[in-house]
Order: sequence, then structure tokens, then C-alpha cells
Amino acid sequence: MDCHAQWHALQEAYFDPDGFRLALNAFLQTHRSVTSLLLKHKSNLPKFEDWFTEYDDRAAKTDVMRWAKKSRNRIVHESDLDLNSSCHVTWIGNWYNRQEAKATFPPRMSVSEIIEAIKNSRGMPPFGTITIRRRWVDGALDTWEVLDAAAACYMHLNDLLGAGHSAAGVRHCDIEGSYDECVDSSLANAYGKLGCMHTAQSELASHFSVPDGAILNSVSEEVELDDAKIEASINRYKIPDFPEGDAIARVPGMMAVAAKVMERDGEHGTFAFCFKGDSLLTIQAMQFGDQRTKILSFERLADLVESKGADGVLVIGEMWTALQTDREKKLGTVLFPARDRLDRMEALSVWAVTRDGRQAETVCFVERGPNGEARCGETAGVEPGGAMNTMIPIRRKWKEMESRGL
Repeated sequence: MDCHAQWHALQEAYFDPDGFRLALNAFLQTHRSVTSLLLKHKSNLPKFEDWFTEYDDRAAKTDVMRWAKKSRNRIVHESDLDLNSSCHVTWIGNWYNRQEAKATFPPRMSVSEIIEAIKNSRGMPPFGTITIRRRWVDGALDTWEVLDAAAACYMHLNDLLGAGHSAAGVRHCDIEGSYDECVDSSLANAYGKLGCMHTAQSELASHFSVPDGAILNSVSEEVELDDAKIEASINRYKIPDFPEGDAIARVPGMMAVAAKVMERDGEHGTFAFCFKGDSLLTIQAMQFGDQRTKILSFERLADLVESKGADGVLVIGEMWTALQTDREKKLGTVLFPARDRLDRMEALSVWAVTRDGRQAETVCFVERGPNGEARCGETAGVEPGGAMNTMIPIRRKWKEMESRGL
């Protein structure tokens, strides 16, 4: 619980160099003290050698855990860590056009000053969006961002204590503490980072419109997986069987569910479902008013995919579609997006991709009655089209994870 609270203190001090250094030192020392205490009391802990040895062997092979151990010894016996602060700047023109650059700025330089400096450097085209991410790195672990490394260390500790509780037959811990709302004695059965850690890290990025410097907000919210609410929804929409399987296997069934929702409510929001194999990890509600914030929302979804360790993503949403003109077919491109066409057609779409390279997409067209009521047509499987552009950030993220051995 102390480590969890100190991780949030580390995140809150991210833009304060001295505060960040102090918070990191405290986190690393507390993290190490937990395993020291376990070793001190090992004679009282059931099957200790089994679960602790497995953890110790795994930690010895993990870069980030070796870093945590050495860093704690260093700050206690030698000196502070070799920290440096930089900014990661990402320019996005569209789904395909993207540039990334790293730059070093004084730690106390404001984001608006950084934006102005980037514009004056003429290193970015005069359109699209810019995302600025602050980044702290320790010289001894230069492939990891420090806050992300601390989160990984915390989750290793979470798994260790979970194994110890399981060996002792203890299902729930009853320790109480006066911490922030998300800090309690529960041990998450989760891969990657805690939800609060993913959310906190996403707030370390700022998004701007290049032409006018306006701040852009991608809107997404994690939907609580509540069995009672899911059962109520199944009854409300008269869904006979909720789809099962991985992201690809669920596409036809999710389209059937989405069509029932569309016909009953007359609309359907955009939802992203993240999977680990056949297991549903999280549901993300997404809203975007234009193409720029849509791209940013799927960039954020890609970050969630990494933090949850997801290997499949399925998205449901309404869309506009239109047939290519003869000139567009000749040029092999789309000159005008469907949303800007007079002959556009309303459709409901479900599309999915998996880390192993599979993909699927289905579409059904929506007709409106005299009072605006929705009627869904026949569902058709289609060759992956424009909707799959939204999965480019997810595929890029999986490729990055592969290069990092994740």
C-alpha cells in the first residue's frame, strides 16, 4: 500500500525535478523493504520457498527488477540516480503520416513554451496535431521511462504478495489505511498496470492543434465490468447468448448485439473491447468530435493495450460510408471522406484485430423510419477497409512491445 501511494506521489511530482527525485528514492527503498520483511518472517509464511523463489528467479531475469534492486543500493550507499528529463514530441497528420522526435528542454519549461519552441524550429508541418510527453529516464535503464518502470516494479510486488496470500489460503486482506481512494489492500489479478496507473500516465501527455495551438482532449472512459449490469443489459435488449471467444471470434455475435441496441435506442456509441485470449480485460467508451480527436483517442487506446497486456481489440461504432467515385478508384485513394459526402450512408460496424495478425470486419447498413427509428439491414462481412485505419496505432504499439520483449 505504501508503494502504491508513493507511486502516485511520484506521478504527481513529475514536473518538479527535486520532488520527483525524492519521491523515486522513497519508492525504491519502500519497494525493497517489502521483500526484506518477507525474508525476515519467512518461517511464519506457508510454502514460502516455493512462491518466493519463483519470484526471485523471475526478478533476476527482468531488466526492470534488476534495476530496482541496484538503484535502491545506489541511493542508500552511493548517490542519487543519473536522471535526465526530455520531451517526446509526436506529430500526427493522419492515420499514416506520423513523425516522432525527442528533444531536451529545461525541466521547468512550460508546455506552451515548448510548443512555441517546436513551431519556431520548423521541424513539424503546419497542420495536424502535436502530442508532447514528458519523459524521465535513468541512465542505468535508458529503454524505460522511470514512472513506467516503477509501475512494473509495483506489479511484480503485487504478484508476489498475491502468490503468498494464495499459498496461505487468504482470499482477502483486511488491512486498512488512510490513503487515496484507489490505494487499498486489494491485490489485483491483472496483467500490466493498474487502471489508476494507466490513467495517471496518460495525463502526462498534452495534445495541441498545430495551426492555432488549441488544446485537444481525446475523450475515453473505462467502463466498469459489472456482472449485474451486464445481466441487466442482456435482459433489456433480449440478447439470447452473449458472444464468447477471442476478439475475432466475437465479431459476428457482437454485431448481433449491437444491432439490437441500435434498433432499440436509435443510436450506438463507440466502444473498444480489449482481450487477452478469450478473456475480456476492459471496455473503453470513446467519444470524438472530429478526425483529430478520433486519432488521439485511438492513440490512447493503444497505450491501454500495452498497460493491460491485451492481444486482441474489438471496436463497435456507427460510421458513415460511401462508394468510391470513378476518379477515386482510378487514383486508388479517397478524395473526400464519407462523412463529407452528400451520398453518404449510415452504417453500424464491428471490427477487430489480434496481435498474431488476424483481422475481421462486419457492416450492416442502417435505415431510418419516418420518426427516425433505426432499422438494421443484413450483416455482411467485408474486406477490411477504412475502419481498420483506427487499428494502425494498436498494431504499431504491438510492434513496439515486441521490440521490448513484452
